[in-house]
Amino acid sequence: MSRISLLSCIVLSLTFGCAADIRGDGDGGTTGPDGSIVGNDAGAPDSRLPFASVTGTIWAPGNAPGMVPPGEEIPVFNALVQVRTSQPDGIPNMVHCERCVEAFGFTGTSAHDGSFSVTGITPGSYWLVIQKGQFRLEQQINLGPGETLSLDTATTTLPSLHSPELGQWVPRIAVGTGSYDELQDVLGKMGIGAVDADGSYMTDGAGSNRIDFYYNGGEHYTPESGTLADLVADYGRLQQYHIVFIPCSGSLHTAALQQPGVLQNLRQYVSDGGKLYVTDWSGEWHDNVFPAHIELEAGHDTPAAAYDRASNSWNTSQFGDADGSSYNSEHAEAVDDDLRLWLDGQMGPLALGGNGVFNASDMVVEGSWNTIMNTNRVEIGVDDEGLAVLDDPRVYVIGDQDGALPKRPLTVTYEPVGCGRVLYSTYHTTETAHQGLAPQERILLYLIMEIGVCKEGPILI
Repeated sequence: MSRISLLSCIVLSLTFGCAADIRGDGDGGTTGPDGSIVGNDAGAPDSRLPFASVTGTIWAPGNAPGMVPPGEEIPVFNALVQVRTSQPDGIPNMVHCERCVEAFGFTGTSAHDGSFSVTGITPGSYWLVIQKGQFRLEQQINLGPGETLSLDTATTTLPSLHSPELGQWVPRIAVGTGSYDELQDVLGKMGIGAVDADGSYMTDGAGSNRIDFYYNGGEHYTPESGTLADLVADYGRLQQYHIVFIPCSGSLHTAALQQPGVLQNLRQYVSDGGKLYVTDWSGEWHDNVFPAHIELEAGHDTPAAAYDRASNSWNTSQFGDADGSSYNSEHAEAVDDDLRLWLDGQMGPLALGGNGVFNASDMVVEGSWNTIMNTNRVEIGVDDEGLAVLDDPRVYVIGDQDGALPKRPLTVTYEPVGCGRVLYSTYHTTETAHQGLAPQERILLYLIMEIGVCKEGPILI
């Protein structure tokens, strides 16, 4: 059974009811001998005509067939596909909470290779909605009796541009341009902005109406909205973004983290549903705010004791700098099953150690600048019955340190409070500008969309 956000469910319930089965194979109706819906009381049309189907493959923004060299396309895993009689409500243009609810009706999700099939659809006119996080496509389709509608890439590639009037939705993004990690190049290669003629890096002035740049020691992009310190000091500004990227940088604006108001703003942003995406030497931007989930090496870590949940306050004298030592992982591996199945066998021009075909169980990840010693289960509050609610960080990638074992976590997400998520990666996007997307860049692209999905479980403030 698929899962959708509560926002989508509210609209769906007006048409079908979120607790009803409209496929004709459940309590909402019965299936006739000719494969049709008979007496369906869930809102779908009564029909004895053969069911229709919709099939296709969902592609990442800017990375569908025809957009990149053959074989280097990037599919989208676990995107929601809905065939529905009404257009959904728009995605709020600011941070918000999306709860997961059970999705009934004509729905499906994409497999690891991006393919999907929605079957058992009563013939008629519908809205086709394809969504992963805050990336969404909406379009109208007509299905005849017994028809299998095979969608082309133009109708299954998630958008790079934000045009709600055309049914195209893209998250609003803030990037704190770092000194060392050009994470914005991945966004450029997703078409959210523009890249140079070689397709290697995002160009100045390339921000779309969905990206705002905040200076944090790296390149200046036009237009520039101020500094990272300006952003985090102003919650009214911070809450305008679905995702905030803080890639690797020095300590240019980390003095802001000594300010209680900034720490409260970042915690509130995640609680309200924001996604905080941090890499290597910028690790203090998550570790100081939420110090319990990830333990860095001694001398660079902020200990869990630096934050007191009862008073919602920090002891800034205990803050670490998250400025660890450099290493490469010669034999990194994707330990998250879905990530591994998605990445394994993909191709790219910089298959580091892979000769063109990626092996998700044995790959090179270069440019790590911190060591994650442990990830910790953290009590984030109590539920309505007074029982402790625990959050377990999710480890996506582990790797050696220049060949030395044990393999330690390199990429981790966690859900510390409220409705949002935090991602921390020890490594740079990649060390050099280049065409295409290497394995570690593809992992970051995967997680750009993955951290945007709806929130399961209790939401504690």
